[in-house]
Amino acid sequence: MNLQKKNYEIITDELRRIIEAGLIKPNEKLATIDQLAAQYRVGRSTVREALSHLKALGLVESRQGGGTYVKKPGLEPQAVLESLQTSNAELSQLLQVRKILEVGAAELAAKHRIAEDVEELGKIIGQMRDAVGNEEISQIYDTNFHLAIARASGNAILETIMTHISAAMFRTVKDSRRLWLYSGKDAAGKLFEEHKKLFEAIRDGDSKTAVSTMAKHIAQVENALQSVK
Repeated sequence: MNLQKKNYEIITDELRRIIEAGLIKPNEKLATIDQLAAQYRVGRSTVREALSHLKALGLVESRQGGGTYVKKPGLEPQAVLESLQTSNAELSQLLQVRKILEVGAAELAAKHRIAEDVEELGKIIGQMRDAVGNEEISQIYDTNFHLAIARASGNAILETIMTHISAAMFRTVKDSRRLWLYSGKDAAGKLFEEHKKLFEAIRDGDSKTAVSTMAKHIAQVENALQSVK
């Protein structure tokens, strides 16, 4: 097992600690990618990777006009969802929301994805493949993958909704993966293969397979949840 953290993981952890300690306040802008790259002596792509993880955790957001800002807590959808304690009933409701949003997102992504979307999804799939067996980092890649599908849908409103509930998404993905891993031998490998199949359907413009794969993906988690109630 590789115990050495990658550069983007180190940066993610440090920025997360800084934000959670209140050293950067809500609505304050983070340093630019170039500034962070110089500060940590890494490439711009490493900084972008770290920022994508912070977005998946619901800690920061990109705003129109440029820049990454610490998210403001308050009476917005993400803050309300963060207050939930994720009981079985609440997780079931969150899965219902994911089903409504993500099955449609998968269909739209297969129809409207562009080359940049396919490249991003392919990159995340590669990361997920390399992370099989490392559940902590796999949860983040899983969340990033589903958010990237929303971006690939070409629907700005859908992408905004998914971004706002990203913190709840991360918690749901974490709980969902835990349920999935109860399902049997090589569950982590099977979970990766299902994400890969979904990626391939979107890449190939196969909206029918994208819809059925996403629906099956969420239904299996719902079934696992029912079995532990």
